[in-house]
Amino acid sequence: MRNALRSSGTIVFIAVAFSVTCRWAMGSSISGTIVLEKKAAKRVLAPAVYDLRGMTESDEPYDRASTNEFDQVAVWLESDHDEPAKPIMAAMGQRNRRFERELLVIPVGSTVEFPNFDAIFHNIFSLSRAQPFDLGYYPKGQTRFVKFPRAGIVQVYCHVHPNMYAAIVVTSSRWFGKPARDGSFNWSDVPPGKYRLMIWQKFVGVFHKDVAVPERGNITANVSIPVEDPENAH
Repeated sequence: MRNALRSSGTIVFIAVAFSVTCRWAMGSSISGTIVLEKKAAKRVLAPAVYDLRGMTESDEPYDRASTNEFDQVAVWLESDHDEPAKPIMAAMGQRNRRFERELLVIPVGSTVEFPNFDAIFHNIFSLSRAQPFDLGYYPKGQTRFVKFPRAGIVQVYCHVHPNMYAAIVVTSSRWFGKPARDGSFNWSDVPPGKYRLMIWQKFVGVFHKDVAVPERGNITANVSIPVEDPENAH
């Protein structure tokens, strides 16, 4: 499964359901809905129990069934003349042998903090081209920082716990984020021009669709993504 996750950063181009409607108004906006045709099944691995200096980390249950599936989806606009948003400071903590936020979407130049809240050591690292790093082993109460100067998909793992996985989508766009719980997204004040609507989902990688934005109007883009069971991925 880890190999499947590592390969999820591969860009995949497929036919998607896409509709565009324009109606003239003051300013231009892009909105739409992402539909996941089949929810990705996750294999929940039983983590090992570590006994460190007399402290044993409790195995607190994590109800993945209650997780918003669109919290694992990133959506953004790309163009040949991107103007990135102002860099931000974000956090991706480690708690109960998992990343508290399994997906971050941040602008280029942003910094991510990796605090350890577990009573065990973690060693967070990435081999991604966009920003490789290795934070070394550090205990509860300590933290590390990484700056992300280039756009791309950064896959994040832990040397100690192979079941831990997260991703950081670094974008040079001003229009980015995660869909709402119903899969919808909306951006206003988009200048006219040609764009690529980009969507990333951890088990299937990146999808894109060309979008033409008029000087004034509203673009509606509905995208349907077939999500396969990662156990059947090759």
